[in-house]
Amino acid sequence: MKSRLLLAACFMAATGAYLRLVAATDFVPAADALSALPMHIDAWRGRDLGRLDSETEAVLQADSYLLRTYTRGATTPLTLFVAYYGSQRAGHTMHSPLNCLPGTGWEWVERSRQSVSIVPGREIETNRNIARKNGEQDLVYYWYQSRGRTVASDYRNKLLLVQDALTSHRSDGALVRVTTPMRPGDAQSADDARSFIRALYPSLTQHLPE
Repeated sequence: MKSRLLLAACFMAATGAYLRLVAATDFVPAADALSALPMHIDAWRGRDLGRLDSETEAVLQADSYLLRTYTRGATTPLTLFVAYYGSQRAGHTMHSPLNCLPGTGWEWVERSRQSVSIVPGREIETNRNIARKNGEQDLVYYWYQSRGRTVASDYRNKLLLVQDALTSHRSDGALVRVTTPMRPGDAQSADDARSFIRALYPSLTQHLPE
């Protein structure tokens, strides 16, 4: 286990060093359209939750982000969080929920991957995790997205980041997270989350740089 952690740490350090070396040639697309993501997505209705506190923003270091709840009829509200980074070569990169949520008191009790059907014949792979805090549980779906590409694995996303930097001088991308409360044995919450992701994905792709 120690050797695996050391290898992962070395890999992350090497990735960061490489990105700093090529930062001068970086192309940084803006994501001004992210805030224009529709409030109405199919049958889902959104509400902005405003800005994060200044301390959280300082840690996040995103170039643009969006925080909303969406509901459909009498369903439990879902929380959508999208953090966009125009460049990840200047000391700020996406923060994995695997590390961030435990830092706020949440404990991961289940971690898995799940493919979500977007359109017939098209699926995206997502992380499907369950977190617990003070006796409450949240179902958390998240993935990394850039130019229509979706990646679930933190490490594969880093590898593709290096590849993008080398071939196109771009390191932009977004972290997308969908969260909903979940009671033990509750299958409806997962069904609702997947339904929302299915509705969200085409619109979100149009509001992130290609």
